[in-house]
Amino acid sequence: MKTEKLNLKYLLRAHTVIGLVCVFLFYISSYFGAFTLFLPYIQIWETPSKHIKHTVNYEFNIDKKLEKIINEYKFNTKNIEITPPNFKDPRIQISSKNQNSVFLNPNTNEILDTKNEQKTVSTFFNMIHFGGNIPIVGRVMMGIASICILFLIISGIMIFFLNKKKKANERKSFKRTWYKWHKYLGLFLAAFIFIFAITGAFLGFMLTNSAPFALTASNFEKSSLRPLVSPIIFKQKELLKEDTNISKMQDLSFLILKAKENYKNLHIDKINIYNFNKSNSQIHFRGHLTNNKALTGPFNKVFITLNSNTAEVIEKKQLEQTHIINKVMSAFYFLHFLPDETILLRTIFFILSIFMIICLVFGYLIWAEKKLKHQNDLGYFNFLNRFCIAIMIGVIPASCFVIFLHWLLPFETYDREIWIQGCFYILWAFTLFYSMYESSITKIFKLFFLISIILIVCAVLLHGLKTELYFWISFQKELYALFLVDIIFLFFALILLFLYFYIEKLEVFKRLHNEEFFYYEK
Repeated sequence: MKTEKLNLKYLLRAHTVIGLVCVFLFYISSYFGAFTLFLPYIQIWETPSKHIKHTVNYEFNIDKKLEKIINEYKFNTKNIEITPPNFKDPRIQISSKNQNSVFLNPNTNEILDTKNEQKTVSTFFNMIHFGGNIPIVGRVMMGIASICILFLIISGIMIFFLNKKKKANERKSFKRTWYKWHKYLGLFLAAFIFIFAITGAFLGFMLTNSAPFALTASNFEKSSLRPLVSPIIFKQKELLKEDTNISKMQDLSFLILKAKENYKNLHIDKINIYNFNKSNSQIHFRGHLTNNKALTGPFNKVFITLNSNTAEVIEKKQLEQTHIINKVMSAFYFLHFLPDETILLRTIFFILSIFMIICLVFGYLIWAEKKLKHQNDLGYFNFLNRFCIAIMIGVIPASCFVIFLHWLLPFETYDREIWIQGCFYILWAFTLFYSMYESSITKIFKLFFLISIILIVCAVLLHGLKTELYFWISFQKELYALFLVDIIFLFFALILLFLYFYIEKLEVFKRLHNEEFFYYEK
């Protein structure tokens, strides 16, 4: 019995210490990870050339336009790559190696102006999510945080079963409230967190620290794993031999129809035309299977190759013919990024991510409540609490500032991304200084919420002003991606407005207004 209690004691201590070490890193990763779940829609919202109506069925009726573009832009006919419209990007992209891409409106075949366009919000938020904003060690830190979260999940479940018996007459307290919600949310989200943590640990830690494996596998000739696995994972079709015989290829729309006839479940993501309008020309269709998205993602595309002149099948690769490494990598990528899933599953995962963030906050509050009774150095305790406010709450106005600046600063501004990222860090640093200076926790929360509300509402208005697509107009024009992002931002502002007015009345915040909990001394 004593051994069991001792084991539980050390397990609780390990759970607390490791949880406190990685809670801030994983909180930031989870916060920006929640944004990245809507990354495809945010990219459409922030890119004017993508403000195009989605149609139910694209006809790909660009055969005459295609030849004209290839000749006008002098594309290398050895390999012409076409990206069909999809829910991430409603445009048609035509490109060739080492040459600028041409984007078309699939509804009108009009060439779109993409000059100076930047995906500032989505790129920056995604970079922070995986630690790319911290040179050299960022990805490693996020990977270690994911590994720590795996330990916290396992140890948390063990603690639940080992410490299941509670005193029936135990007095209610704030610590019990934090513990109850942390426990129940953690158990409810265990499978969800485990999936994202293990895939995040693999993608963020294993792949960025693969030098020992690469050196061992290559007899110390190569320190990067990519050159070793690329021939397997990212195997490219070889270019065809030069041919001087001219032979006009079949219409693209006809070849697409033939490809779908010969490969029933193939959803075409990429089209490559080799030796365009030559007698040995081939057309290569890559994509994922509609009945198995998980195993046929970006790391494991299946394909069919046709003769461009006769539409005969030359080669067809099915899921059974792919390598096990490709399948595993594709499954990991799918579980973490949901690459080909649309709004429903992303919304469910977003809600679960919010619950995970709340679970992390409650975990910190348990530790803080415990330390309040045993902490001799209240100065250190106060600093950590206010640092926690700046990290967990101060990041909200800072991220809203990025969204606002994306539409405020002209696209042609020199070093625009650097200016926006710098403003993000300046405002985030300000939230830390203000949290240390202001004694009233209520005022801190209210100021952060108010700044966030103003910035996000102004961002939505600026988006409408600059694109002439306010959210009611985008709905009327069936530009649902724009409408969705605007509505989500406005709904987020409404939640913050609710918290701004009712923060003192909500039970969950009552303890936060206790002067003893957030000790302060000027």
